[in-house]
Amino acid sequence: MRGLAITECDHYGRLGITRSASTDEVKAAYEKKCEELNSKGLEEEEINKEHDLLKESFTILWTEEERRLYDWSLARSGKPERYVWPFEVDPMELAPDPPKEPEDEFPTKLVGYFFLAWFILSVALSVTLNR
Repeated sequence: MRGLAITECDHYGRLGITRSASTDEVKAAYEKKCEELNSKGLEEEEINKEHDLLKESFTILWTEEERRLYDWSLARSGKPERYVWPFEVDPMELAPDPPKEPEDEFPTKLVGYFFLAWFILSVALSVTLNR
């Protein structure tokens, strides 16, 4: 099972688009292929068969979840010797790291001054009481 594609057909090739095509490009390519199919003048049975294949490709590439699964299956079939994780083929861009907030130094300084005062007081009391 590992390394086998979900489907044996090339949905991207059937619609004539690249793997990085957006959903708008998928829809435009599907509509263009349907228009080309209708203008070929084939028999109705052949047109219906080809239209069903185009609709299957459109459905898989239009739906985000099915497209991810299809891309993952293509990546797995391309590299059967190693396991390909789903996130390796996910086209979704990662969000940039949020901007770092400037560190509030006042509490740190306050604690430092407290320990400095405590140290000075302890030394002063130690010297005063040991006389």
